[in-house]
Amino acid sequence: MRGDRPRDAEGAMIPEPWRHGVVAVVGLGKSGVAATELLARAGVRVYASDASDHPYGGDALASLGTLAGVSVDVGRHDLARIRAAAAVIVSPGVPPEAAPLVAARAAGVPVLSEVDLGFRALAAAGMRSIAITGTNGKTTTTALVAHLLRAAGLEAEAAGNIGRPLADIAVRGDHYAWLAIEVSSFQLHDSPHFAPDIGILTNLAPDHLDRYPAVEAYYADKRQLFRNARDANVWVLNGDDPAVLELAAGAKGRRLLFSLARPADGWYDRAERRLRLGGASPALLARGCARFGPCRTAWSRSARWAGSSGSTTRRPRISRPPSSPWRRWIGGSCCCSAAATRASRTPGSGRCSRSGAAS
Repeated sequence: MRGDRPRDAEGAMIPEPWRHGVVAVVGLGKSGVAATELLARAGVRVYASDASDHPYGGDALASLGTLAGVSVDVGRHDLARIRAAAAVIVSPGVPPEAAPLVAARAAGVPVLSEVDLGFRALAAAGMRSIAITGTNGKTTTTALVAHLLRAAGLEAEAAGNIGRPLADIAVRGDHYAWLAIEVSSFQLHDSPHFAPDIGILTNLAPDHLDRYPAVEAYYADKRQLFRNARDANVWVLNGDDPAVLELAAGAKGRRLLFSLARPADGWYDRAERRLRLGGASPALLARGCARFGPCRTAWSRSARWAGSSGSTTRRPRISRPPSSPWRRWIGGSCCCSAAATRASRTPGSGRCSRSGAAS
């Protein structure tokens, strides 16, 4: 991008130094394969590698070797080539402590996520995005956002840690009006150009402390959601989570809050057992939909689906498998963190959600 600034669609997707060297792609799952194809199509020489003898990229790997300027290593990483690279693009499944990333950072080589690379290409093509992150609930929320956008009649796709890699969408030339993008803390750490139009922060709790030295470092990576905040942004935040509100404090843009405890822009009315939009000030309907018009259509359609008008009456789903004298089931979701397990003891808490990717 021109001047290496976020969202400058007039500049090139590929920084000039990349055109005079080799870019390393680490990890050859779907994201790594798509990133390699995207770079090669832009005329960049690529060294792509994966430590596994059978990377998840599968049959698509065979085609990489036929691309001009691309060399592929399977079953090993050539750390010397990675240290000499102009940049490293890392796939979502590669842990931060992996040897290629440690070697790259020690050599001063910029490490960027596949999300960052794909986002720059798609933003330059005019696609708008909603980013979803948090400790729990990312995947469910991302799928719901994409579904509601489609229900509103918009071309939309779920991407990132759910659905398709952003680089794959760019390579295939598919165009969507909106993308719902699930992003983990690791991806945010390595995405300096990531600048979504709307961001959703579901909740925060200590997590990944096997990879982070302290919870503050984990939260700091989550804060990168706001690193390129602008006045035009909208941030949808958990109004019941002090850590979320503190993390977003000072970020440019407008805040919309959701709550399970009190009236907010979106909230759960416990007395009526209904989901409602708008409290004393119905900001989401009065202001949010004036700016993002299709959300009014999506809300009315989802309300009709639920058999209501302006609210929903469906209760949180709690499954109850057979119990035994020594076992009692207390929740209906997969508890993927300690915080989610605690929250699962309160049906309808909204904190426990299954996610197959890093948070």
